[in-house]
Parts: sequence; C-alpha cells; structure tokens
Amino acid sequence: MAEEQEWANLLAEVFDKLTEKHATITYDFGNLEMKGKVERNGKVIPTGTVTLSGKLTITAK
Repeated sequence: MAEEQEWANLLAEVFDKLTEKHATITYDFGNLEMKGKVERNGKVIPTGTVTLSGKLTITAK
C-alpha cells in the first residue's frame, strides 16, 4: 500500500505542474487492455475488462 501512495503523491505533483503550464498530453493506444479485479476476503474477483484503441488527450487548465 505504501508504494501505491507514493505513486499517487507523485501523480498529484505531476498534475499540479501540468496545470500550472496549461499542458496538453495525448496518449495514442493500440488495443490497450486493462483487466480489473477486487480482492475480498483473500479472494480475487474479476470486475471486467476495458479495451482502448485510439487517442486519449488530457488538458490541464
């Protein structure tokens, strides 16, 4: 959990800097697949799959 918190803090800092600069970032994905899961009572429960093909643009203002 500590590593996840470190990544969350780093990501928050990056977004703060991008917002200050009014930056735009475009990611181009070719069949990116993300499988979701939840852990409950020591068991892994799949929650679904998301597939992304195309561009994702994030603009900070």
